[in-house]
Amino acid sequence: MIVTPLVLAVMLSATPAVAPEVSPANVAKARDAFQYAQKLYKQARYAEAIAKFEEAYTLRPHPVIYFNIGRCYEQLNETAKALRAYKDYLRLDPDAKDRETVTDAMANLERRLKEKGLQQLLVYAEPANSRIEVDGKELGNSPASVELSAGNHRLQVKAEGFEQVDRSFVVSLARSMEMTITLRPSTPAVPVPVVAAAEPKPVVAADAPKKEAAPALTPATTATTDLVKEPEPAPRKRVFTWVAGGTAIAAAGAGIGMGLAASAASDELRRSEHDQLTAQRLHDTAGNMSLGANVGYGVAAVAGVTAVVLFFVEGR
Repeated sequence: MIVTPLVLAVMLSATPAVAPEVSPANVAKARDAFQYAQKLYKQARYAEAIAKFEEAYTLRPHPVIYFNIGRCYEQLNETAKALRAYKDYLRLDPDAKDRETVTDAMANLERRLKEKGLQQLLVYAEPANSRIEVDGKELGNSPASVELSAGNHRLQVKAEGFEQVDRSFVVSLARSMEMTITLRPSTPAVPVPVVAAAEPKPVVAADAPKKEAAPALTPATTATTDLVKEPEPAPRKRVFTWVAGGTAIAAAGAGIGMGLAASAASDELRRSEHDQLTAQRLHDTAGNMSLGANVGYGVAAVAGVTAVVLFFVEGR
């Protein structure tokens, strides 16, 4: 319902959390504009009433004015504009006492849009001067709304000094959509200082170091070259010998470990009675570990023999 004059007086004299301080003169003008808008509404002059309600909001912003604007648009059968006005009302006053009533009215408007094969998208963006485009069509600054058919669409939000946002979304006719986009400040490129390379200083003949001539070899100097002792060849490293020896030790250690595991499993199997599943598991473990131990011992023996042979071969 449209706000009564008594409620209006209380509303405009209070200081809503969403509005800045205004002068008493503007409060009085807003009250007059609001009361006149009510008269226009009662006279079914809804378009004129909307203009007066908007004038009152400019003088004294208050969420409830959007509620009255929404009622006017409903009377004009402007479904999309009425839905947008109700959304603005609840956005500015999320704890409104008539929230449930307004929500029901919004659901009815969404059903009417659905019958036309459309649904509303409302976009809020920060900063507020962001330019909003949907499917390449510019909607204006934030907040902006548009009615779209069902399916895939693309949103673009941009502002000078901020990183642009491109986002794909899908519209469902079941209910309207709201999107909030916060742009991140763009990082300006830091110019890299260009340092001019110093020109090389020309070398003057007088500055150039004089190259001394190498002394000529005398017969005595030449004779001393025969006395230089040639280096002895480095002793050969027994690389493969150590590899084979290390393999033998590792295989022997593995064999011993598996042998102990096999013995432990056998002892556990003989020590007490077990169910069939446990007994089978212990039996299999003992067999596998025993086999692994034998393989380890065999590998250790072969690697040990190989290491002994390589010790004499690589030592030559």
